[in-house]
Amino acid sequence: MRLLRIVLLALGVVLITGASAFADAAPPANDNRAAATHLGALPRTVVGTTIGATTEVNEQGSDCASTSGSVWYSLTVGASPPPQIGITLAANGDLDAAIDIYAQQRSRLTPVSCDETDRNGRAALAFTPAANTTYLIRVAELEESVAGTFSLNVFALPAPPSPPGKPLGPRGADGLLDGTFVTTAAYSMALTAGTTYKVNLVKRANGCMALRIFPPGTQSFDASSLGGLSCAGYRLFTPRVSGRFSFLIVAASSNRGSQPYALHVAPATSKEMMPGIFLPNYAHIKDYLRGNVIDDVRLFRFDVTQRSDLVLFLLAASDAPFDLKLLDDQGHYLQCNCGSLGQETIRRQTPPGRYFVVVQAHDFGWGPFTLYRKTRLITHVNVTFDGKRYEEVSPGTVTHVIANVTPAVSGPVTIEVQAFDPVEHWQFYRDFHTRAVNGVASIPFLAPHIGRWRVSVSFDGTKTASPATGGVSQILVAGPLHQ
Repeated sequence: MRLLRIVLLALGVVLITGASAFADAAPPANDNRAAATHLGALPRTVVGTTIGATTEVNEQGSDCASTSGSVWYSLTVGASPPPQIGITLAANGDLDAAIDIYAQQRSRLTPVSCDETDRNGRAALAFTPAANTTYLIRVAELEESVAGTFSLNVFALPAPPSPPGKPLGPRGADGLLDGTFVTTAAYSMALTAGTTYKVNLVKRANGCMALRIFPPGTQSFDASSLGGLSCAGYRLFTPRVSGRFSFLIVAASSNRGSQPYALHVAPATSKEMMPGIFLPNYAHIKDYLRGNVIDDVRLFRFDVTQRSDLVLFLLAASDAPFDLKLLDDQGHYLQCNCGSLGQETIRRQTPPGRYFVVVQAHDFGWGPFTLYRKTRLITHVNVTFDGKRYEEVSPGTVTHVIANVTPAVSGPVTIEVQAFDPVEHWQFYRDFHTRAVNGVASIPFLAPHIGRWRVSVSFDGTKTASPATGGVSQILVAGPLHQ
């Protein structure tokens, strides 16, 4: 026990002595702005520390975070500065820091950009330098952060792409962007006026990577675009003029990491645009989507001549990210089974009209699929005794049970007959299976005894007509009353 106390006492002395030495450390040589370390020619990597760093009186605050002790670096660019300058900061240990860039004009500092370290202790930024300007770079601890060491890397970045961009071949192009340094990529392709093209920008990272399309003759990507894609994906584009069009890909600024992409542009066909692929009733059409390349969409069409029950069935692999969409001929979405995987089914009633079906890969999936359509007329059926819903006849009278199906289709009909028992009420008697011809079915019926009888009917459906059930009709079989 005495030995343990001695060890603990010695350890406490060491800890207290270390903490005191840490707190009393001399400020770094570049603790003040006037003593900023000059970085010289780029690229340049330096190792620094905030241990012992202080904050000057009236020191300008950071636009990114609240800070405490700071150190300074200076960078002077000449008459021909690089297009952009990139800076990365890697904090060691538990140091959390902010990095700020200021343009210096005599005693005044103009904020240019800033960033703070992430959960991994990394910060990164880029800025466009002005000619013949001195920039001050400040690294400062965040409030309540421990002091520590860091490495600072400052380097020149290539100029962003200018119009028209690299030629885009029939196989498309792929590359790598990030949200800080390499933020754009540009490609160009000769397009023909009036020809519709399918455009697919595939991204494989978080964040919304955008695409902007520019007309022939564009001098700067700061000009207005013709549209594009706000968050990658697929679209059709039909130019009004012929010439070399530019496609500018813009990385997601929210994602500092690597952002792989692929861009594909090709003439569209009737598989992706009007008139679309005709989808016959009860047909099974097989096809293949390649959303990771350019075959992202298939467009189908069909007609409905009378109000019908519709079933659309999409068969695909259990992990296939395919959407199934139903639209009318005005382009209104009637139903979208979107965002799921594998098999999809749409069931609904459709009035007469022209319809379109879209099968589209989401999340840039790919694979085979089979599309099946079943359309059957919506039918109605009713049943009568000799054309009446209620009839009274004498015993031994033959009546005719008549079923009427509308629309006037032919098909199987089932007529159920029940007898009324005064104690147990309606009891099943028998079924009659017959067939409607042009909407009419008729069977003779002779009641085996007096009493109340009733019939109900169902049209059992065909390949082109849906089943239906009707109401009931009654008959009273009885003679005159006797005292």
